[in-house]
Amino acid sequence: MEKDIDESRRSFIATSGKALAGVAIASSIIGGTAEDASAYSYNGGYKYQKLDPGEVGEITYKNYFKRWCASSVIAGIVEPLRRQVGGKWKDFPIDAMRWAHGGMAGWGCLCGTLIGAGTVVGLITNDTDIAEEMANDLCFYYSYTELPSYQPRKIIKTKLEDMTLAGTPVCHISVGRWMAAADKAFFSDARAERCARLAANVAIETTHMLNKWKDGRYKPAHELQFNLKAHGITSQNNCMDCHGQNVPSAEIYKTLDK
Repeated sequence: MEKDIDESRRSFIATSGKALAGVAIASSIIGGTAEDASAYSYNGGYKYQKLDPGEVGEITYKNYFKRWCASSVIAGIVEPLRRQVGGKWKDFPIDAMRWAHGGMAGWGCLCGTLIGAGTVVGLITNDTDIAEEMANDLCFYYSYTELPSYQPRKIIKTKLEDMTLAGTPVCHISVGRWMAAADKAFFSDARAERCARLAANVAIETTHMLNKWKDGRYKPAHELQFNLKAHGITSQNNCMDCHGQNVPSAEIYKTLDK
């Protein structure tokens, strides 16, 4: 038994070494070191024309109840672009991102509205710096604005009264905080209505940013990676919301050196 275990260990280490070597080679090919990383421009061929934020919000709101958060935000922006610009937008697969609903297939991670918005922003701006700046601003908007404030022309599910400050772009905290304030269950019309209106808010804010960018007037409102610089790790300032007294700290995992 011990002999078999030793042989398995040796085999695993050898295989791991080859895998790590492959990663190192691939990294060198694509310039994957931290020192080499830098923003760059590209051209995906997706043209942009200024959109009406009100129309974008209404389309997003209506689409939510079929497509959910990520794809509804994409639909809110892409559907008008199909009519006004055409080109590659005509064949853009809006529902390819539907899996991002509920913080990625219901896992409660990053809110799907931000995934949808970031996808469209990345396609339109053709610059990794600008896309990241907009995504960062959207995270701030989502986290530190009382939402949902969007008022649909015709309510689909139910009236809403409560708005909350999420304090984070994390889906399960954002939704949970609103549920506690409104005293509503997750599988309720009110919660669905809340997320539909929130999706419309995010789509509208994204459109405002893109319209400014189109006019050459967009300037980032917030510093990039402020938490990373402050804590030395990708992070947020709301650890206690989930972790109570057991807040994890950054560690050096020696196993990675092997």
